[in-house]
Amino acid sequence: MLSQDAIQEILGIKEKTCLSPREMATMMKVSFFPYDTANISPEIQVFAEKLTKTFHELGVSVVPYADTLEKVPFRKIAKRFFNIIANNFLFAVYELFRKEHPYYFINFSALRNLLKRWRIKRGISVIALGKNKTWKLPIDYTSSFTQNSIITILDQPKDIDEKSEFQKHFDTAMDLFSYHMTQIVILVSKKEWILYNFNASHPVYSIDEDFKEHVLDALVPKIVAPIRPHKFTEFVVLDEHFDVTAKDYQSQIADIVIGAKAFDATGLYPKGKKIADMPFRNGFYRWIGKIHLDNRSGMSYGFLAKQMPVEIEKLVPIESAMKQYPEISSGKDYFWSGGKLFIVIELNGKKFCMKVPPIWVLSQKSGSDKTNVHPETDILKLGLVDGKMYLQMPRGMKLTKDYRPSFDTKVILAHAVGNAISASILEHVKPASGYAKQAKEKGFGIAHWHGYFNPEYLPKGWLFHGNLNPHVACSTAQSAIFALDGKLNIFEKAFADNMEYNGDVHIEPHHGTNINFTSITDLAHLLRNNPQISVLGNKYLYLYK
Repeated sequence: MLSQDAIQEILGIKEKTCLSPREMATMMKVSFFPYDTANISPEIQVFAEKLTKTFHELGVSVVPYADTLEKVPFRKIAKRFFNIIANNFLFAVYELFRKEHPYYFINFSALRNLLKRWRIKRGISVIALGKNKTWKLPIDYTSSFTQNSIITILDQPKDIDEKSEFQKHFDTAMDLFSYHMTQIVILVSKKEWILYNFNASHPVYSIDEDFKEHVLDALVPKIVAPIRPHKFTEFVVLDEHFDVTAKDYQSQIADIVIGAKAFDATGLYPKGKKIADMPFRNGFYRWIGKIHLDNRSGMSYGFLAKQMPVEIEKLVPIESAMKQYPEISSGKDYFWSGGKLFIVIELNGKKFCMKVPPIWVLSQKSGSDKTNVHPETDILKLGLVDGKMYLQMPRGMKLTKDYRPSFDTKVILAHAVGNAISASILEHVKPASGYAKQAKEKGFGIAHWHGYFNPEYLPKGWLFHGNLNPHVACSTAQSAIFALDGKLNIFEKAFADNMEYNGDVHIEPHHGTNINFTSITDLAHLLRNNPQISVLGNKYLYLYK
């Protein structure tokens, strides 16, 4: 329905964003961390050789390790040094007064480690084979803690295989990430390999069958577009706080609280992981882990959000719009006028112009208990208005290191604005549409968990999309673009085929499901009353054709 350029304008994504794995591969630079063949298994060696060959075939730039190194400016080393000194000082003060705090003591071995002047250049991903010693991990040689992706290839544990439960994979992956200081783990055996990243998924692939295709569709996107949590600097933070007890929010807050409790019985929201509980080797590595998470205290998986009632926008025939808005370009399907963003769409062969609706969503903060919501401390208000993200705090709360927006914020907002656009179109062509009425009067519940709907149980009028997309990580620009593009395309198909449309189910391969529903509570009851509808893990993913 809309071009990628228009979608990026709507979502406020300014950087060039590649959606094709083949294009991603040509942009990718990797290097293999030095290793001793005597210290790795034959399975790891064989896999690494096959992976290297495949990278070359895909056009990936495989850089010799010696060519990745650059001399780091002294000022950057000094900055890190003083950050650690400040961290240790605050750690000592809080410990002295026996107060709870987010700091970890970083020993002098870490300080010596920081004095290394030669480090891996930004933008080069590093692949480590087998286990490496403390202070000899790739993270100890990177130039940037956030811009050098690290992939570690390990032997597959004997107690892990394709039949292992989701929780077993989840716990294993999180322990390996923290112990090896890596964003991606590949477990290999003689016949298969398992891919772990922070999506909390565990695809299992054959080493002998379709190896190149799986590397291209599953591994390459995760390396090129790694998980990066949203920071406060990406938002317009509103000075005025909102009151969760105000009449305007009562029904929305109630839906989140009641729906979340009902979701607890589904088992779709596993307990999160705290940085303090993860097996980092020392305080320095734990400190780096917090930097990767933008100083979050941990991670929780999935989200529950409530879209506020939407502002329906009018569709204006293009002939009339061109007289009103001289900024309209014949070659683009979007334009700006008076600081407002407009899109141009085509329905039944006729073109219309509409202003992109502003949207607001109540969302759980990152790291909160997803099924036990305390509105005064766990909810924040997110907005997307003319390509800018807004953030508003509940009354009495302040921005702290423990108060962060969801990793999936851009995806949440993408779904919300897509709902508003679809509702505006339906209001124009089918004024009696129940979907448009739902959008205007009550808004929608938006949920995400790390599992999939059994397609046999999809509710009537809910259409799915995304099952053929590459396996991108959450928080990436790609995930948000796929969410909005897929939603609008499936809506357009439903409109063209005169199909009933009540919402969409967005499949994120080897990540999970996003669904827009009448309310969080309604969705929770649907899932709770029939446990076969969805479970954690990949059980139902391959049923989508």
